[in-house]
Amino acid sequence: MFEINPNRMIFTVKPEFRHLGLKELHQCDKEAKVDFYIDEAVGVMTLGDGFKTLSDCLKTHKPIFLQHICPIHIALKLSDSDGLASIAEACQPLIPLMDRGQSFSVQTRIFHSAFPLKGYEVNEAVAAGFCSQGFELNVTDPVQVISIVITEDTAFLGLSLAEDNISNWAGGKHRLAHEKGQISRAEFKLIEAIKVFDLKLPKQGLALDLGAAPGGWTRVLLNHHLEVIAVDPAKLAPTLKKHPKVRHYRETAQKFFQRNVKKKFDVIVNDMKMDTAESVDIINRAGRFLKEGGLVILTLKLPKSGVEKKIHQAVKSLEAHYTVVGIKQLFHNRSEVTVILKK
Repeated sequence: MFEINPNRMIFTVKPEFRHLGLKELHQCDKEAKVDFYIDEAVGVMTLGDGFKTLSDCLKTHKPIFLQHICPIHIALKLSDSDGLASIAEACQPLIPLMDRGQSFSVQTRIFHSAFPLKGYEVNEAVAAGFCSQGFELNVTDPVQVISIVITEDTAFLGLSLAEDNISNWAGGKHRLAHEKGQISRAEFKLIEAIKVFDLKLPKQGLALDLGAAPGGWTRVLLNHHLEVIAVDPAKLAPTLKKHPKVRHYRETAQKFFQRNVKKKFDVIVNDMKMDTAESVDIINRAGRFLKEGGLVILTLKLPKSGVEKKIHQAVKSLEAHYTVVGIKQLFHNRSEVTVILKK
Protein backbone atom coordinates (compact mmCIF):
# COMPACT_ATOMS: atom_id res chain seq x y z
CA MET A 1 0.00 0.00 0.00
CA PHE A 2 1.26 3.49 -0.82
CA GLU A 3 0.99 6.60 1.28
CA ILE A 4 -2.09 8.83 1.18
CA ASN A 5 0.20 11.84 1.46
CA PRO A 6 2.95 11.08 -1.08
CA ASN A 7 6.29 12.85 -1.07
CA ARG A 8 6.59 13.19 -4.85
CA MET A 9 4.58 15.34 -7.23
CA ILE A 10 4.43 16.84 -10.70
CA PHE A 11 4.40 20.62 -11.11
CA THR A 12 3.70 22.88 -14.08
CA VAL A 13 5.00 26.40 -14.67
CA LYS A 14 5.65 28.42 -17.83
CA PRO A 15 9.31 27.92 -18.84
CA GLU A 16 10.24 31.60 -18.87
CA PHE A 17 9.00 31.98 -15.28
CA ARG A 18 10.23 28.61 -13.99
CA HIS A 19 12.61 30.19 -11.44
CA LEU A 20 9.73 32.17 -9.92
CA GLY A 21 7.47 29.12 -9.77
CA LEU A 22 10.20 27.15 -8.00
CA LYS A 23 10.67 30.00 -5.56
CA GLU A 24 6.96 29.84 -4.73
CA LEU A 25 7.29 26.10 -4.11
CA HIS A 26 10.34 26.52 -1.89
CA GLN A 27 8.58 29.15 0.21
CA CYS A 28 6.24 26.35 1.27
CA ASP A 29 8.72 23.46 1.28
CA LYS A 30 12.37 24.42 1.67
CA GLU A 31 13.50 20.79 1.27
CA ALA A 32 11.72 20.22 -2.07
CA LYS A 33 14.04 19.16 -4.89
CA VAL A 34 13.49 18.82 -8.63
CA ASP A 35 14.20 15.26 -9.79
CA PHE A 36 13.94 15.96 -13.53
CA TYR A 37 11.88 17.79 -16.14
CA ILE A 38 9.44 15.94 -18.37
CA ASP A 39 9.45 18.91 -20.72
CA GLU A 40 10.28 22.61 -20.39
CA ALA A 41 7.15 23.37 -18.39
CA VAL A 42 6.55 20.15 -16.42
CA GLY A 43 8.79 18.74 -13.70
CA VAL A 44 8.89 15.91 -11.16
CA MET A 45 9.76 16.93 -7.61
CA THR A 46 10.56 15.16 -4.34
CA LEU A 47 9.05 16.98 -1.38
CA GLY A 48 10.45 17.52 2.09
CA ASP A 49 6.95 17.27 3.49
CA GLY A 50 3.94 15.55 1.95
CA PHE A 51 1.84 16.77 -0.96
CA LYS A 52 -1.09 17.80 1.25
CA THR A 53 1.15 19.91 3.49
CA LEU A 54 2.53 21.74 0.46
CA SER A 55 -0.91 22.20 -1.07
CA ASP A 56 -2.36 23.64 2.14
CA CYS A 57 0.53 26.10 2.34
CA LEU A 58 -0.03 27.22 -1.25
CA LYS A 59 -3.68 27.94 -0.43
CA THR A 60 -2.48 30.47 2.12
CA HIS A 61 0.49 31.79 0.14
CA LYS A 62 -1.27 31.87 -3.21
CA PRO A 63 1.22 31.37 -6.06
CA ILE A 64 1.31 33.69 -9.03
CA PHE A 65 3.38 31.60 -11.43
CA LEU A 66 2.81 27.98 -10.40
CA GLN A 67 0.03 26.72 -12.64
CA HIS A 68 -0.66 23.18 -11.46
CA ILE A 69 0.50 20.48 -9.06
CA CYS A 70 -0.58 16.87 -8.64
CA PRO A 71 0.72 14.02 -6.45
CA ILE A 72 2.47 10.85 -7.53
CA HIS A 73 1.11 7.77 -5.77
CA ILE A 74 2.25 5.23 -8.36
CA ALA A 75 5.08 5.27 -10.91
CA LEU A 76 4.42 2.53 -13.47
CA LYS A 77 7.38 1.58 -15.64
CA LEU A 78 6.20 1.12 -19.22
CA SER A 79 7.47 -1.45 -21.67
CA ASP A 80 6.80 -1.48 -25.41
CA SER A 81 3.80 -3.77 -24.88
CA ASP A 82 2.25 -1.70 -22.10
CA GLY A 83 -0.73 0.43 -22.98
CA LEU A 84 -4.12 1.39 -21.70
CA ALA A 85 -4.88 -1.94 -19.99
CA SER A 86 -1.78 -1.78 -17.79
CA ILE A 87 -2.41 1.86 -16.90
CA ALA A 88 -6.06 1.20 -16.03
CA GLU A 89 -5.03 -1.77 -13.89
CA ALA A 90 -2.35 0.29 -12.12
CA CYS A 91 -5.02 2.83 -11.12
CA GLN A 92 -6.96 0.25 -9.10
CA PRO A 93 -4.96 0.73 -5.85
CA LEU A 94 -6.27 4.31 -5.79
CA ILE A 95 -9.80 3.05 -5.07
CA PRO A 96 -9.38 2.73 -1.25
CA LEU A 97 -8.26 6.38 -1.15
CA MET A 98 -11.34 7.66 -2.99
CA ASP A 99 -14.52 9.01 -1.44
CA ARG A 100 -17.50 7.26 -3.02
CA GLY A 101 -19.73 10.15 -2.03
CA GLN A 102 -17.75 12.65 -4.10
CA SER A 103 -17.46 13.07 -7.88
CA PHE A 104 -14.23 12.40 -9.78
CA SER A 105 -12.58 12.96 -13.13
CA VAL A 106 -9.53 11.57 -14.89
CA GLN A 107 -6.97 14.01 -16.31
CA THR A 108 -4.29 12.65 -18.63
CA ARG A 109 -1.26 14.35 -20.11
CA ILE A 110 0.90 12.47 -22.60
CA PHE A 111 4.60 13.18 -23.19
CA HIS A 112 5.28 9.93 -25.07
CA SER A 113 5.92 10.37 -28.78
CA ALA A 114 4.83 6.84 -29.68
CA PHE A 115 1.94 6.38 -27.26
CA PRO A 116 -0.96 5.06 -29.37
CA LEU A 117 -3.83 6.89 -27.64
CA LYS A 118 -4.95 10.46 -27.07
CA GLY A 119 -5.41 11.84 -23.59
CA TYR A 120 -9.19 11.89 -23.82
CA GLU A 121 -9.20 8.21 -24.82
CA VAL A 122 -7.25 7.33 -21.67
CA ASN A 123 -9.59 9.50 -19.61
CA GLU A 124 -12.69 7.80 -20.95
CA ALA A 125 -11.37 4.26 -20.55
CA VAL A 126 -10.04 4.70 -17.01
CA ALA A 127 -13.14 6.63 -15.93
CA ALA A 128 -15.39 3.86 -17.26
CA GLY A 129 -13.69 1.38 -14.95
CA PHE A 130 -14.34 3.55 -11.91
CA CYS A 131 -17.91 4.33 -12.95
CA SER A 132 -18.61 0.59 -13.17
CA GLN A 133 -17.69 0.41 -9.49
CA GLY A 134 -20.17 3.08 -8.49
CA PHE A 135 -18.13 6.29 -8.65
CA GLU A 136 -19.76 9.44 -10.10
CA LEU A 137 -17.95 11.05 -13.04
CA ASN A 138 -17.97 14.84 -13.31
CA VAL A 139 -15.60 16.10 -15.99
CA THR A 140 -16.27 19.83 -15.62
CA ASP A 141 -16.27 20.29 -11.85
CA PRO A 142 -14.90 17.22 -10.04
CA VAL A 143 -14.15 16.99 -6.34
CA GLN A 144 -11.50 14.29 -6.82
CA VAL A 145 -9.00 14.02 -9.66
CA ILE A 146 -7.06 11.00 -10.88
CA SER A 147 -4.00 12.51 -12.57
CA ILE A 148 -2.15 10.47 -15.19
CA VAL A 149 1.09 11.72 -16.76
CA ILE A 150 2.59 9.43 -19.39
CA THR A 151 6.25 9.84 -20.37
CA GLU A 152 8.45 7.78 -22.69
CA ASP A 153 9.12 5.15 -20.01
CA THR A 154 6.82 5.83 -17.05
CA ALA A 155 3.17 6.48 -16.26
CA PHE A 156 2.80 8.59 -13.13
CA LEU A 157 -0.55 8.17 -11.35
CA GLY A 158 -1.96 10.16 -8.45
CA LEU A 159 -5.16 11.00 -6.63
CA SER A 160 -5.98 14.36 -5.06
CA LEU A 161 -8.78 16.79 -4.40
CA ALA A 162 -9.24 19.19 -7.30
CA GLU A 163 -8.89 22.10 -4.89
CA ASP A 164 -5.41 20.85 -3.92
CA ASN A 165 -4.05 21.05 -7.48
CA ILE A 166 -4.07 24.90 -7.79
CA SER A 167 -6.14 24.47 -10.96
CA ASN A 168 -8.81 21.87 -11.62
CA TRP A 169 -7.71 21.76 -15.28
CA ALA A 170 -5.01 19.26 -16.26
CA GLY A 171 -1.68 21.05 -16.10
CA GLY A 172 -3.53 24.30 -15.46
CA LYS A 173 -4.41 24.44 -19.16
CA HIS A 174 -7.79 26.12 -19.16
CA ARG A 175 -9.02 25.10 -22.59
CA LEU A 176 -11.58 27.34 -24.23
CA ALA A 177 -13.27 26.78 -27.56
CA HIS A 178 -13.23 29.40 -30.31
CA GLU A 179 -16.62 31.10 -30.34
CA LYS A 180 -18.66 32.32 -33.27
CA GLY A 181 -18.14 36.04 -33.60
CA GLN A 182 -14.89 36.02 -31.64
CA ILE A 183 -12.85 39.13 -32.38
CA SER A 184 -9.46 38.23 -30.92
CA ARG A 185 -7.66 35.54 -28.94
CA ALA A 186 -7.26 38.11 -26.16
CA GLU A 187 -10.87 37.30 -25.27
CA PHE A 188 -9.67 34.01 -23.78
CA LYS A 189 -7.71 35.93 -21.13
CA LEU A 190 -10.79 37.72 -19.86
CA ILE A 191 -13.02 34.63 -20.05
CA GLU A 192 -10.43 32.61 -18.13
CA ALA A 193 -10.00 35.35 -15.51
CA ILE A 194 -13.76 35.47 -14.87
CA LYS A 195 -13.82 31.68 -14.41
CA VAL A 196 -10.61 31.26 -12.40
CA PHE A 197 -11.32 34.11 -9.98
CA ASP A 198 -15.03 33.23 -9.91
CA LEU A 199 -16.01 36.82 -10.65
CA LYS A 200 -19.66 37.81 -10.43
CA LEU A 201 -20.21 40.57 -12.96
CA PRO A 202 -23.35 42.63 -12.43
CA LYS A 203 -26.10 42.17 -14.97
CA GLN A 204 -27.24 45.33 -16.74
CA GLY A 205 -24.24 47.23 -15.38
CA LEU A 206 -21.84 49.64 -17.07
CA ALA A 207 -18.25 48.74 -17.99
CA LEU A 208 -15.27 50.80 -19.10
CA ASP A 209 -12.85 49.08 -21.49
CA LEU A 210 -9.55 50.97 -21.65
CA GLY A 211 -7.45 50.22 -24.72
CA ALA A 212 -10.42 48.40 -26.17
CA ALA A 213 -9.48 47.96 -29.85
CA PRO A 214 -10.19 45.79 -31.71
CA GLY A 215 -12.88 44.97 -29.15
CA GLY A 216 -12.34 41.42 -27.88
CA TRP A 217 -12.80 42.30 -24.22
CA THR A 218 -15.72 44.56 -25.11
CA ARG A 219 -17.42 41.58 -26.75
CA VAL A 220 -16.91 39.43 -23.64
CA LEU A 221 -18.39 42.17 -21.44
CA LEU A 222 -21.38 42.44 -23.78
CA ASN A 223 -21.88 38.69 -23.46
CA HIS A 224 -22.18 39.28 -19.72
CA HIS A 225 -25.04 41.72 -20.38
CA LEU A 226 -23.01 44.85 -19.62
CA GLU A 227 -23.14 48.12 -21.49
CA VAL A 228 -19.63 49.18 -22.51
CA ILE A 229 -17.82 52.44 -23.01
CA ALA A 230 -14.80 51.51 -25.13
CA VAL A 231 -11.81 53.86 -25.14
CA ASP A 232 -9.10 53.54 -27.80
CA PRO A 233 -7.81 55.77 -30.62
CA ALA A 234 -7.92 52.75 -32.95
CA LYS A 235 -11.03 51.32 -34.62
CA LEU A 236 -13.26 48.65 -33.15
CA ALA A 237 -14.27 45.54 -35.08
CA PRO A 238 -17.14 46.16 -37.54
CA THR A 239 -19.53 44.03 -35.47
CA LEU A 240 -19.22 46.51 -32.60
CA LYS A 241 -19.44 49.77 -34.55
CA LYS A 242 -23.22 50.12 -34.37
CA HIS A 243 -23.87 47.93 -31.35
CA PRO A 244 -26.58 49.60 -29.23
CA LYS A 245 -24.75 48.83 -25.99
CA VAL A 246 -21.34 50.13 -27.09
CA ARG A 247 -20.13 53.71 -27.11
CA HIS A 248 -16.67 54.22 -28.56
CA TYR A 249 -14.43 57.16 -27.65
CA ARG A 250 -11.59 57.29 -30.21
CA GLU A 251 -9.05 58.81 -27.86
CA THR A 252 -6.47 57.82 -25.27
CA ALA A 253 -7.41 56.87 -21.73
CA GLN A 254 -5.61 59.99 -20.49
CA LYS A 255 -7.81 62.23 -22.64
CA PHE A 256 -10.95 60.35 -21.61
CA PHE A 257 -10.11 61.01 -17.95
CA GLN A 258 -10.31 64.75 -18.68
CA ARG A 259 -13.99 64.42 -19.59
CA ASN A 260 -16.69 65.31 -17.13
CA VAL A 261 -17.96 61.74 -16.88
CA LYS A 262 -20.96 61.70 -14.55
CA LYS A 263 -21.72 57.99 -14.61
CA LYS A 264 -19.91 55.50 -12.38
CA PHE A 265 -18.77 52.17 -13.74
CA ASP A 266 -19.42 48.74 -12.25
CA VAL A 267 -16.40 47.22 -14.00
CA ILE A 268 -13.21 48.67 -15.48
CA VAL A 269 -10.87 46.55 -17.61
CA ASN A 270 -7.46 47.29 -19.07
CA ASP A 271 -5.44 45.00 -21.36
CA MET A 272 -3.23 47.70 -22.87
CA LYS A 273 0.25 46.79 -24.07
CA MET A 274 2.34 49.17 -22.06
CA ASP A 275 4.87 49.31 -19.26
CA THR A 276 3.65 47.98 -15.91
CA ALA A 277 4.04 51.34 -14.16
CA GLU A 278 2.00 53.11 -16.88
CA SER A 279 -0.81 50.56 -16.65
CA VAL A 280 -0.92 50.93 -12.88
CA ASP A 281 -0.99 54.72 -13.14
CA ILE A 282 -3.91 54.60 -15.61
CA ILE A 283 -5.92 52.22 -13.42
CA ASN A 284 -5.26 54.29 -10.32
CA ARG A 285 -6.52 57.37 -12.17
CA ALA A 286 -9.55 55.42 -13.37
CA GLY A 287 -10.56 54.65 -9.81
CA ARG A 288 -12.56 57.86 -9.43
CA PHE A 289 -14.95 56.59 -12.14
CA LEU A 290 -15.56 53.25 -10.36
CA LYS A 291 -18.47 52.52 -8.03
CA GLU A 292 -17.76 51.45 -4.47
CA GLY A 293 -17.44 47.68 -4.59
CA GLY A 294 -16.72 47.82 -8.32
CA LEU A 295 -14.26 45.47 -10.02
CA VAL A 296 -11.10 46.09 -12.01
CA ILE A 297 -9.57 43.44 -14.29
CA LEU A 298 -6.07 44.42 -15.34
CA THR A 299 -3.20 42.70 -17.16
CA LEU A 300 0.34 43.75 -16.32
CA LYS A 301 2.93 43.19 -19.04
CA LEU A 302 6.10 41.84 -17.43
CA PRO A 303 9.69 42.83 -18.25
CA LYS A 304 12.38 40.28 -19.12
CA SER A 305 14.14 40.90 -15.82
CA GLY A 306 13.22 42.28 -12.39
CA VAL A 307 9.75 40.70 -12.53
CA GLU A 308 9.33 40.31 -8.76
CA LYS A 309 10.31 43.92 -8.14
CA LYS A 310 7.90 45.18 -10.80
CA ILE A 311 5.00 43.17 -9.37
CA HIS A 312 5.81 44.30 -5.83
CA GLN A 313 5.88 47.95 -6.90
CA ALA A 314 2.64 47.56 -8.83
CA VAL A 315 0.81 45.92 -5.92
CA LYS A 316 2.03 48.54 -3.46
CA SER A 317 0.76 51.34 -5.70
CA LEU A 318 -2.58 49.64 -6.41
CA GLU A 319 -3.22 48.93 -2.73
CA ALA A 320 -3.35 52.68 -2.09
CA HIS A 321 -6.55 52.79 -4.19
CA TYR A 322 -8.01 49.28 -4.21
CA THR A 323 -8.18 45.95 -2.47
CA VAL A 324 -6.11 43.43 -4.41
CA VAL A 325 -8.39 40.40 -4.75
CA GLY A 326 -5.93 38.23 -6.66
CA ILE A 327 -2.97 38.15 -9.01
CA LYS A 328 -2.16 35.19 -11.24
CA GLN A 329 -0.43 34.20 -14.43
CA LEU A 330 -3.24 32.42 -16.24
CA PHE A 331 -2.86 29.81 -18.96
CA HIS A 332 -3.89 32.32 -21.64
CA ASN A 333 -1.53 34.99 -20.30
CA ARG A 334 1.85 35.15 -21.97
CA SER A 335 4.46 37.50 -20.54
CA GLU A 336 1.96 39.04 -18.19
CA VAL A 337 -0.15 38.49 -15.10
CA THR A 338 -3.83 39.24 -14.49
CA VAL A 339 -4.76 41.33 -11.48
CA ILE A 340 -8.23 41.58 -9.92
CA LEU A 341 -9.02 44.68 -7.86
CA LYS A 342 -12.01 45.85 -5.87
CA LYS A 343 -12.82 49.38 -4.77
